[in-house]
Amino acid sequence: QNVLCSDSHPSIVAWALEKQLEHHTFMASKQHVKDSCYHVQHINSMDNQYERWMKRFVGVATKYLPNYLNWFIFLEKMKKSSQKVINMAKIVLSNVGALMDYHAIERLYQNLLIQQYSKT
Repeated sequence: QNVLCSDSHPSIVAWALEKQLEHHTFMASKQHVKDSCYHVQHINSMDNQYERWMKRFVGVATKYLPNYLNWFIFLEKMKKSSQKVINMAKIVLSNVGALMDYHAIERLYQNLLIQQYSKT
């Protein structure tokens, strides 16, 4: 079960209702914790870490942001891991789509070349 914590912006409230999520709202400028349990400090902290991490990359294209986010999440998971090699292998092997893409690179590249040369 997921719980959404946010400010009370109407678009977020409407989205939470549509998705039937438990939603706790608060005024960000006045309160940081609601019912001594619900807060967004962890998310704000992760956002801050991600922004600082991203500053080293100058001129990142928007279309690549999901890749950078995945890389950041991967590094964060590895930081907390006591068995880094085993956990890295589990993460890499669990992504079957990436493995299939890797095996298809040569074929896809050949198809691209054929298409490009057929246009000339």
